[in-house]
Amino acid sequence: MTHRGSRIALGLLEGFVVLTAVQGAIFVVPTLPLAWLKGSPFADYTLPALALGICGGGSLIAGLAVMFRPLLGGALSVMAGVVMIGFELVEISVVGFTLVTNGPATPQAWLQVIYLAVGTAIMLLGFRLLVAEAATTVRRLGSAWGA
Repeated sequence: MTHRGSRIALGLLEGFVVLTAVQGAIFVVPTLPLAWLKGSPFADYTLPALALGICGGGSLIAGLAVMFRPLLGGALSVMAGVVMIGFELVEISVVGFTLVTNGPATPQAWLQVIYLAVGTAIMLLGFRLLVAEAATTVRRLGSAWGA
């Protein structure tokens, strides 16, 4: 198994996203106050919950690919990280930056920061795995062709 450290880290991070994003999409987002959406493009939390579920599903697919097809998994992990970052930036633009509005003393105020960091880590580790697996594939093809 090549690039084991990156693959293990991606598996752990993407597993975390799968568990928390799907749980959040089903149980947390629909219970948030509608007042937070005032002045936003959303009438209710259906689209935000669906988007969060898509983040979790994307991480599930990327995590499985990392285990079984690392080259594809690296590419999908880059995309999953970008989607997570995009989700958080849209959330911040709609409901505000909770670290500022709720204050640093409340644990949930740090969730946006944590998920931005996790999305960034997934994106960077995915890119690292993608580059490493691509180089390995090129070397294998070169030796197969007698180069």
